[in-house]
Amino acid sequence: MPKMKKEHFIVGDVHGCLHTLQALLKKWKPNTQQLIFVGDLVDHGNFCPQVVELAFKLKDEEPDSVLIRGNHEEYFYKHVLSQYNEEWFQKSGEQTFSQYLYHGRRIEPDAELFKKMPLYYQTPYLLVSHAGVGETAEPFNPDNVDSVLYQRNGIRKLEQLQVYGHTPVEKARYDEATHAICIDTGAYKCNKLSAIVVNTKGDIKDLIEQKTHHNDEVSCEEKNTIA
Repeated sequence: MPKMKKEHFIVGDVHGCLHTLQALLKKWKPNTQQLIFVGDLVDHGNFCPQVVELAFKLKDEEPDSVLIRGNHEEYFYKHVLSQYNEEWFQKSGEQTFSQYLYHGRRIEPDAELFKKMPLYYQTPYLLVSHAGVGETAEPFNPDNVDSVLYQRNGIRKLEQLQVYGHTPVEKARYDEATHAICIDTGAYKCNKLSAIVVNTKGDIKDLIEQKTHHNDEVSCEEKNTIA
């Protein structure tokens, strides 16, 4: 039976920043830390298929790893499997699909994988989701615009520590009023990729910041795209 890991290593929105992610993961301790991504592996950045490839490879190697679904995985899989989304395709999807074609990774199988990604991960002391639980009756309904996929209307205070991304901030800081921390620090906006280490009691033990690698930097126009 696998040994229970003592800590969670939770990574913010990657958005195709492969080299930055690779550098950040050098600080992850897989023997003692469970790896969790808050979602938005894809779109905006330069290496989306490679990031997806790496994330699912790590999950194969460390089966307790968790890949939370972000709104960009939601847009991707729905566009491919059910409904054309022109706004998403024009803003970021077309660029992402071009990267897939160039890299030689198939789009449809990843759409199926994204569809199966969980909306959240929780323990008695911790809840991780993409956008955080807000003041809505149905936070885990993906069709709700105020769900953990999309909401930007504030965080509901829970007994558990909430860790989320989705809305870029300059620096990840714990907010006592909501007992929560946002760890999306705009990696694709040429800022940094952040991760936090949380123990099994829900205590934040460390904040890790990795400056965006120069190979992952994108144009000024792309920096201003809404996440």
